[in-house]
Amino acid sequence: MKIIWKTVVLVILTSFLFYLWSSNFTPLQRHVSAESESSGSSVGGQQVESLDRDEIISLLNSKVMEWKQTSIQLTGNNVDITLEPGWFTFDVESTVKQFKDQTSTAWYAFWESAPTVHLPLQVVVSPELTALINENGHLDTEATLEVIKNQVGMLFYEPIETVALDMSLFQVDRIAFDIEEITINPNNLNEIISTLNEKVIGNGEMFSINEHMEGINLESSDETINFVASMIYSAVLQTNFEVVERHSQGKIPNYLEPGIEAKISRTKDLKFINTNNAPASIKISVKGSELLVEIYSVPTETVVEYQVSEKEITPRTIYRYSSELKPNEEELMQEGKPGLRASVYRTISDKAGPYEKEDLVSQDYYPPVNRIVLKSSIVSETSTTQDPDFAIDMNGDGLTDINDKSSRNTSPVVESGKEHSNTTPPANEEDSDGLPEGSYFDKAGNIIDGSK
Repeated sequence: MKIIWKTVVLVILTSFLFYLWSSNFTPLQRHVSAESESSGSSVGGQQVESLDRDEIISLLNSKVMEWKQTSIQLTGNNVDITLEPGWFTFDVESTVKQFKDQTSTAWYAFWESAPTVHLPLQVVVSPELTALINENGHLDTEATLEVIKNQVGMLFYEPIETVALDMSLFQVDRIAFDIEEITINPNNLNEIISTLNEKVIGNGEMFSINEHMEGINLESSDETINFVASMIYSAVLQTNFEVVERHSQGKIPNYLEPGIEAKISRTKDLKFINTNNAPASIKISVKGSELLVEIYSVPTETVVEYQVSEKEITPRTIYRYSSELKPNEEELMQEGKPGLRASVYRTISDKAGPYEKEDLVSQDYYPPVNRIVLKSSIVSETSTTQDPDFAIDMNGDGLTDINDKSSRNTSPVVESGKEHSNTTPPANEEDSDGLPEGSYFDKAGNIIDGSK
């Protein structure tokens, strides 16, 4: 009885399956067919679900040739590299074989629909591109190459973003920092911080502030960017990084020491090179009302310090003259302020030995503010002060020539083009003009007979 019952069940099941497979079950067939057509499988970004193997290979080869007519950019993390099409080799046939293997189903699982697969083309990257990425020590080479292969394998044209090194994978310490009260107008401060924060600097790589300032109005944010750049420069001086470019503001700000400030503009930059054997990162944050700048890297065997040597410059006194003041009157227009010469020295010494090296990093000049005094241009009539520069005795008589000359010619009288003195000539001496003995000219030019 049990055998008969099992035979009946087997016959019923076989009949039902045959019915499903036959053309009499049209609704189910349509559903399976529609599901297969809408699977959306693709290779290299191209829809291929309705194509056979040869058609897929032909389509992909034509799309690869079309893609190679243009160049795409590798950008991000201070990198801008044009990816040449010749740096990539596509293996189309191996990719199609992989696609067929992943989308095929077993003959006995006829009720299963083909899986949806989006497969990138298999790509081999040239060693030249790998070397270019390795030159940027702050990049994760393997992760960046993987991103490139995936995007190129899909024949995308959009720029490709690099992948920075994850500094958490390194045993890093804070090797330098500075914190300062924010005393400036913090215009665009948050935007500037987000642009520069968490930047990774590879070993041997040069960092430039201006390269990260794209999109930020430097003219309206000059005070803020100068403040942030000065803080970064102060931290850099605590490392053995090589300072490539730095400019003084030309005046002493109300933060940091003289000689430590920095200026940023479209033509002036702050650049330095990470000379350590490991990557470094810059962290910038706001702590209450203070700005904190930190540099993290693998600890080195050196100790770095900097010091500022200052020399004061005495201001001059500048006199200006005005006819609106009374004689001998003066007015202080501007009080003077000393200037400064600041020299920054950096000392690098070995933790374990006597090695020590001192370098002059910069010399800055902050001009003094001169004292300005306004004086009257009107000379007092009663002033008879003799300028000491004119007190000269050229004839050797022991008297000042000017005083001697003025005393002998106090009342000159001109007659026939000659200058005469009103002093009486010695007696019994004939005048050089033929006047009678004892006669002379008075002030009016009349002859006075001195013998009467």
